[in-house]
Amino acid sequence: MNTKKNDIQDIFSNLDEKVDIIFRHQMLMNAYQSIPREYAPGFFMGEIEIHTLGFIKRTPGITAKELCKLMYRTKGTISSMLSKLEKGGFIEQKTNPDNMREHNIYLTKKGLQTCNKHTAYDRKTTANYLMAAGETYTEEEINGFFKITRFRTEYFTDIIEKEKKRYAEAMKEKNKQKTK
Repeated sequence: MNTKKNDIQDIFSNLDEKVDIIFRHQMLMNAYQSIPREYAPGFFMGEIEIHTLGFIKRTPGITAKELCKLMYRTKGTISSMLSKLEKGGFIEQKTNPDNMREHNIYLTKKGLQTCNKHTAYDRKTTANYLMAAGETYTEEEINGFFKITRFRTEYFTDIIEKEKKRYAEAMKEKNKQKTK
């Protein structure tokens, strides 16, 4: 994509304000995602837990290790969450007969119903958001937002992988220095 010099200057104008907008958006989304909702009677879940059910629905038999990678969470965090979901009757874990150390994760009937309820909630919330945005922005601008958001996700996925690798190498070097 060719961007003219003046367009680049416009993009970078008020950069500090743009950084603040992105940061505030992330903090707002973190707050929104942390609000537990009652998707099953008497059982409250945050966005991470309920979206975990969605990953399991889309990939029956997924492993905890695969969930860690998808969700950028530690093994301990995923393990605790899966334990809670299993105790709540939303998932079941079965030992992989080809690898006895690996457990495959499946939704129960209750898990599927809960996941479907959340999908309906997400669709309604997003539809309401798009309707409200449509009162101020054009279809092209709204679609541009999603295009940029997809790019941002891909961009930061790459950054995260590079930073994790850099950190692991630094820790390895630090430990090597300690043993000398």
